[in-house]
Amino acid sequence: MVLATGKEFREIHSLYETLLERELKHGFPVPLIVEPLLDPRKPANDSQPVVRAAEDWLELLDLAVTPHMLRSYLQDHPAPEPTLRLLIRFLVGKAAHSRDDRDKVNWLTTQLFKRREAQTQRPTPWPRNDILEILEGFEFPPLSRGAEEVLSEIPALLDEVKYFERFDQITESRMIQRARDLKNRFGDEFFHPEVLAAVVNYNLFFSRKFDALLEETMQKVREFAQQGDRRAPTRAEITESDYRLTTDTLRQLGEIGRVEMIAGASGRRVLGGPASSPEQQMKQLGIDLDQEALYLRNRIEELTMRLRANPTMTSIPNSFAPLLLSDWEASAFRALIPESEQSFRADFARGLCRAIALIYRMYEEIPQFLEKKGSEFLWKRHYDSLVYLLYEGRNHREALTQLAIASDKRGLPEKSRQLTETVQKLSAALAKVSELF
Repeated sequence: MVLATGKEFREIHSLYETLLERELKHGFPVPLIVEPLLDPRKPANDSQPVVRAAEDWLELLDLAVTPHMLRSYLQDHPAPEPTLRLLIRFLVGKAAHSRDDRDKVNWLTTQLFKRREAQTQRPTPWPRNDILEILEGFEFPPLSRGAEEVLSEIPALLDEVKYFERFDQITESRMIQRARDLKNRFGDEFFHPEVLAAVVNYNLFFSRKFDALLEETMQKVREFAQQGDRRAPTRAEITESDYRLTTDTLRQLGEIGRVEMIAGASGRRVLGGPASSPEQQMKQLGIDLDQEALYLRNRIEELTMRLRANPTMTSIPNSFAPLLLSDWEASAFRALIPESEQSFRADFARGLCRAIALIYRMYEEIPQFLEKKGSEFLWKRHYDSLVYLLYEGRNHREALTQLAIASDKRGLPEKSRQLTETVQKLSAALAKVSELF
């Protein structure tokens, strides 16, 4: 039997009901056989075993609760340790398991021990006995030979993590995905106490290393993001002088790679340095530059096709905010300029297209990051994208500003005005991204 008493059933049902009603935005009916178990006026049910049909209903609700939903809710509304233990027992005791069950138990057990570490301010010793105590009453057969072979691979992962000194080493090694793949290879034996003990031990060790390196990276990103997005130049400023941004792009990105020692120390730079290229510094943050550049190129191609197919389209819908297009921006996408053409006309159109695509990518990533920032690892990909877009956006903003200056000098004040207005639009999007860091 998965749950011993009606009290335990009611506690998990209440949690799952809350999670699902948050997603549905309304309540849902429950089977007649379940209603008496949920009635707090019948305390006699608290100590009675629940019937199999009630367990089946709870397992059905569990199928609808994703690991992300469970993590997000419990991070915002921390449950007491007995509730975490109860959820672990329920999930481990299910007759049939899914990958979601493994993900949930992986997170719940790790979260339980991380809380203990936070309370005691001491690392967790080998957790086998604690896990056996949580799963008291369960019977487990000996591990299969295959599971023992997979288990023997975990110490090698720990040794690799031990020597990480920069955050980019985590991403370049694909450690998160490799560990996830290894855990999935256990199948149902993932829930065996021997396996759970090794997995929790790895998770806690990796989490401490991950958090330490991440904090260093986030500090550099904060420095980069807080360089201060300046307002876009006005047309008067462009025409009256050779406008220059106060800080060039290389120095802005250099702030990401800079780690100053505590005041009074030698001042030696730990990561990056004066000679580091922007690409090297971005890679040290764990950002896949080729992949991010591909995302951006794909969006330019996508927007080009959409706007050419819809001649009257003046707004690009997305999940963050409608992206309104000026006539010259839409026309830039619809212009049939050969890729080989090198001219002011080509630079003008390509510059506008890239600016709009950058804004569109920011508007894609902002809601994704906000939605997933409470998850353990899912937010990182969107975080990386936003850092990349912040750098590329500032870089392109300066390029468009210089093109606007050149346009005015060529006797094309209208083109200069159009470029300036697009620069202002790009600056507004960059400011929204900067606010996230």
